[in-house]
Amino acid sequence: MSILNLTRTALPAATISMTKNNKNIMSMPEMVLFKMQSDNPQKIVRVGMNECKTAKISPNGVNTIFTDSLASCNAVTVVSKDKSGNPIVILSHFLPSSPNQTAQASAIEKQLETYGACFDKSSKTKVFYNVPGYMSTEGLKPCITNIFEKVKQVLNKFIKNNYEEKIIPYQGKNRPAYFSSANIFQFDPQNINKCKMTTVGEQEYFFDV
Repeated sequence: MSILNLTRTALPAATISMTKNNKNIMSMPEMVLFKMQSDNPQKIVRVGMNECKTAKISPNGVNTIFTDSLASCNAVTVVSKDKSGNPIVILSHFLPSSPNQTAQASAIEKQLETYGACFDKSSKTKVFYNVPGYMSTEGLKPCITNIFEKVKQVLNKFIKNNYEEKIIPYQGKNRPAYFSSANIFQFDPQNINKCKMTTVGEQEYFFDV
């Protein structure tokens, strides 16, 4: 697999050295991608806060889409195939309040209005929710939110039941130094239907589109 490995084996410790701290900051996955995007913007798409963008993935074009600064926000991603068999990704990042949840669902709807006709209806769409969580006796659980239902209402207008969902909660409080706040989707340039998703806290998930 030719996907760049951005995941660190361990988080660096904070020090009193400004030089070391700067080096540690620049080792964070989102910071590596910032630099890569600056050097090669045609390969990487960044989604800011309260934004929603679509990336058409291709072997010689865009192969990475990401967002960062997720602390209490919701990142919702829709991954499918277009009619030529290439992945198409809608990534959104919005603040968690109820009005922003409505805005996020509306932004996804606008992208589906624009790009939904490109979707291969025979391919099952994947939907990922990277949302803040709370610690329970069973581990990290997603906080109570209406974003799931609001997004489902939009999806059912365009995709009906031909999609599967995965909810991935992330640690929102008491984070250690240099904790990554990024949600990243990297596609293998040699086989663009293979994707590595890295969620907040550098949790890795691999899937085929």
